[in-house]
Amino acid sequence: MLNNFKTFALAAGVSTMALAGAAFADDDIRVSAIDVETSVAAAADGNALQFYPDLAEDIRAEVAERVPMSSDDSDPQIKIDIRKIALNGATMLPDSMEFNQLEGVVDITSPTGDSAGLSFPVNIAAQSGDGIVPEGYVTVQPSETEFYVAMVSSFADVVAEGLANVNTAGSPVDP
Repeated sequence: MLNNFKTFALAAGVSTMALAGAAFADDDIRVSAIDVETSVAAAADGNALQFYPDLAEDIRAEVAERVPMSSDDSDPQIKIDIRKIALNGATMLPDSMEFNQLEGVVDITSPTGDSAGLSFPVNIAAQSGDGIVPEGYVTVQPSETEFYVAMVSSFADVVAEGLANVNTAGSPVDP
């Protein structure tokens, strides 16, 4: 689905991606794997995954475009857990399939899957006009045609930026 929309949309958060790329260029940190799960808390109460069954793979592919990958299995791995997909807080999306909130948690792990204690939340909210954005969210303003690409791309941008911050500082990012 993402590939269909890409031709119509510009990636949101270009400056974030540029900053993350610069941080990786200096540190040359590589990631051996990216795993995205959709343990959407509202799986029984929501329908987003019915509308967007490829969301996890689309996010994985977008993150892979933004972080240097490695074939060395001893390098760290990224595990992303998508926890909420909602429209104005409601996890039951309308027939128009619109959503404006995407939440998840990124965990940097060792190749054995053990948590390294390095994790951070990613909260994306799309707002139009002068809407009030919840504290701790990154805001994007997509058109109706590009909302899906903007949400997925912005999520990947924040993951890459957060990973760069974790690796640069050498310690976890404060949620």
